[in-house]
Amino acid sequence: MAGRTTGNRQGIGRGEVAARIVAAIPANYLLTSLATACLARLLWRGFGVDPANASTAATLTSFALFAVLALVAFAMRSAARLWLWMVASGAVLGGALWLSLASGGRL
Repeated sequence: MAGRTTGNRQGIGRGEVAARIVAAIPANYLLTSLATACLARLLWRGFGVDPANASTAATLTSFALFAVLALVAFAMRSAARLWLWMVASGAVLGGALWLSLASGGRL
């Protein structure tokens, strides 16, 4: 009976793993890039940081953000909740970036 598990434990399905991998890499890249662009524009317009330093600070922050979001993709209990959160965050960040670009041009 080696290899059999006891109890009511169920393993994670392949679809769940695939959804988390897609969320951890390409969707995370998109979300991180939106957050980076929004942060750079916020630093530039909101706090008066010159554009070069605002871009550098936002880019350095993006490395940590990408790593944290990749960990969160596998830490959340539900892949559906993860995707809901990522899509909602992407919509908010995309809307904020669009408004920022519409009101003030490029960085």
